[in-house]
Amino acid sequence: MPLSDIANVSISLQTGGLTQQGFGTGLILGYSMTGWTERSRTYSSITGVAADFATTTPEYKAANAYFSQTPRPEQLVIGRGTLKPTMVFKLTVASVLDSQKYAVVLNGTKYEVTSDATATNDEIITLLQAALAAPATAAGFTAAIGGVAPNTFLTLTGNAVGNWMSFYPTDPALLTLQQTTANPGIATDLDAIVVENDNWYALMTLYNSSACVLAAAAWTESKDKIYGVQVIDSDCATVAAGIATDISKALQTAAYFRTWDTYHPDNGQFIDAATFGRLLPYIPGSETWRGKTLAGISAMGTVPPFKLTETWRQNLIAKNAGYYYTINGRNITAEGKVAAGEWIDTIRGRDRLKARIQEAVALVVMNSDKVPYTDAGIGKIDNAIRGCLRLSVTDGFLTDNYTVIVPTAASQALVDKAARILRGYSFTAPIAGAIHVAYITGTLTN
Repeated sequence: MPLSDIANVSISLQTGGLTQQGFGTGLILGYSMTGWTERSRTYSSITGVAADFATTTPEYKAANAYFSQTPRPEQLVIGRGTLKPTMVFKLTVASVLDSQKYAVVLNGTKYEVTSDATATNDEIITLLQAALAAPATAAGFTAAIGGVAPNTFLTLTGNAVGNWMSFYPTDPALLTLQQTTANPGIATDLDAIVVENDNWYALMTLYNSSACVLAAAAWTESKDKIYGVQVIDSDCATVAAGIATDISKALQTAAYFRTWDTYHPDNGQFIDAATFGRLLPYIPGSETWRGKTLAGISAMGTVPPFKLTETWRQNLIAKNAGYYYTINGRNITAEGKVAAGEWIDTIRGRDRLKARIQEAVALVVMNSDKVPYTDAGIGKIDNAIRGCLRLSVTDGFLTDNYTVIVPTAASQALVDKAARILRGYSFTAPIAGAIHVAYITGTLTN
């Protein structure tokens, strides 16, 4: 029986049953495990992950990014997906230039071709296919030319379900990338995993095409969880929000309040896992997700291989997407919003407050011989809820000028009294928020 059967709590945001440990736990939806009969395993360090996964697998790499942060999270769950995806990349020429170097990175190795003095789109694609055929095969993929001349493109397709590789162009102004992996049934796998283990909070996926991401986001939206995803499709950064159809724009259009996406062109960096590892250890609502340095993650800048122009940065901001860049010599995260535009720390703080109120009220009911339907009995419920509000103030999520409306026993409808249901209790609590930017005016005089 869920706690909502005893304490039905609804907390709305008007700003634009996990354990305490569960709120600091992430889950990676993986496919590389062998010999498992269970749908999930819980790890407390990268050493445990290494016992189950080769260091070349995406599960290990994501877990390593997660556990490499300071402060370090206590736990990570890896869930076993049985419906394995077939990974597909689509590489397109964005700018046809004569005698221009075009470069991509496949599993950490750079491959570069140079167009001739009379370059064409198809010539560049042919050169790239020839350069990538052998390394793609070694990675378990096939590099093939698709489309019709003069507008051909290159696809890299996994030769077997579950094959995974890192791949990105060094300059999206020259070559653009899109993941086109079909959704294999992510919601079905996640439904099976939570039946066995629902004590986790932050979802991560490894195959992040538009179809896969939107499926995971839709699943998460109806849960008391969040979904963090690294998007690598070039259009997320290079195409303005007003005309975009990329993943970040699709998430924003769907107004998902539980999905946070951040752009980084190299899917082998796992910036989503690193960010969760860095920030999940904090008490929900006590932190901000902007301005944090991540261990092992390369910041983007104005030059390749992780290029981020000011125009592209503004495109990401307009789509409520995050990114990782350098300010005054320090690499930091930005912006810290979910796709719908709310701050992610606000979402976490609300989730924790809801869970704590449910637990507190349920404990009053379960630990008492009877909570009488009197003003004194209602006072017991009130004290439990106020304790949760005070804790959220102490944690820095709420300010201390909240207001509470406590109904009296006499105000309750007879039908509710007969059903032993209390209605009419409500509170309004201002969120403490955080300062991200300061505008300062000063005057100097002689």
